[in-house]
Amino acid sequence: MTIRHQGQQYRPRMAFLQKIEALVKDMQNPETGVRMQNQRVLVTSVPHAMTGGDVLQWIIQRLWISNLEAQNLGNFIVKYGYIYPLQDPKNLVLKPDSSLYRFQTPYFWPTQQWPAEDTDYAIYLAKRNIKKKGILEEYEKENYDFLNKKINYKWDFVIMQAKEQYRTGKERNKADRYALDCQEKAYWLVHRSPPGMNNVLDYGLDRVTNPNEVKVNQLSFYCVCAHTGHCGAVRRNRTQAALPSPAAQCPPHPLCRKGLGLSVVAAFPTTRRSYFFLFLP
Repeated sequence: MTIRHQGQQYRPRMAFLQKIEALVKDMQNPETGVRMQNQRVLVTSVPHAMTGGDVLQWIIQRLWISNLEAQNLGNFIVKYGYIYPLQDPKNLVLKPDSSLYRFQTPYFWPTQQWPAEDTDYAIYLAKRNIKKKGILEEYEKENYDFLNKKINYKWDFVIMQAKEQYRTGKERNKADRYALDCQEKAYWLVHRSPPGMNNVLDYGLDRVTNPNEVKVNQLSFYCVCAHTGHCGAVRRNRTQAALPSPAAQCPPHPLCRKGLGLSVVAAFPTTRRSYFFLFLP
């Protein structure tokens, strides 16, 4: 388990999520969006809930696409955490029936560019451990024990935060508490996927450079003296537009300081974009 920056500022491929977010915002339009109303889940009435069938029909009518294409797009939206299920939180697919869903708060959207840190995940697991009285799923127990060893130096802080969040949650009404629990569970299912579930945010190795930045040609200058053959000096980090004058090419070698007339006779590029200047008397 490593700290991964899911914002991925060096990942231009994340740009497609902005189009998905624009579609999700249209879904939440009170006049032309998906029909939402209070729905009863178990013994709790959850506000602003919608059915999977309504979401599917809205996508078909809004984009003029087939049922299969709308189903694939709906699954895509759920897998990335923009819509989360209320009745079966672990099943991140859009069911075309009366199954209930809610929109995820924008704070938990993948493009918010705040990392899903180990400390936050440890607080979430500790809070669930308190609520469930030690009854966690197998993979959650393994992650809990692993994080306890990894960040043991601040485990007291983790437990303190978990207890405080649990106490604050009990002060909310049942509907808000149930909805918030589903929000958090959906977020961590996306960002810390359990074994066997496809991690949609796994992009492989992170890039170390920004592909969008303006590149500057780097030139290296090597001065070769015909008298001694060893007065070379490597000069780096110069742009092609700022080449030094011939008088400044030769380094302060004893023979060069005697006023021997040296002139540039050749300048040619190499495969590594370095330029070699030969000086002869």
